[in-house]
Amino acid sequence: MALWLPEAVVVIMSLIALQKGNPYAYYIFLRWVVCPAVGWIAWKAYNRSFSIFLVISAGVLALLFNPLLRVSLDRSRWEILNIALVIVAIWSAAVSLKLAGSKKDLPLDQ
Repeated sequence: MALWLPEAVVVIMSLIALQKGNPYAYYIFLRWVVCPAVGWIAWKAYNRSFSIFLVISAGVLALLFNPLLRVSLDRSRWEILNIALVIVAIWSAAVSLKLAGSKKDLPLDQ
């Protein structure tokens, strides 16, 4: 499994969420996909001793996108959070790929 796949899903879904006119069901689906994906990013960042800022920012985003304990914000704030999601996901993927390229990173499967 590509270790950057959750990050890619988060980036694509967040960019789609920035477009106006999406049905409300898309945003509910977004929460169900993004929350565990960003939670995994936070766990991966913590487990591999990435930047503590990445761990905290991914953890906070996972809490904000929690589908069970929903946070209600206006559209402009959700747009800011979607941009933050893209930044955090790209940052996590870049760190993962850099470490994988230097052979310092072991897959989570092992």
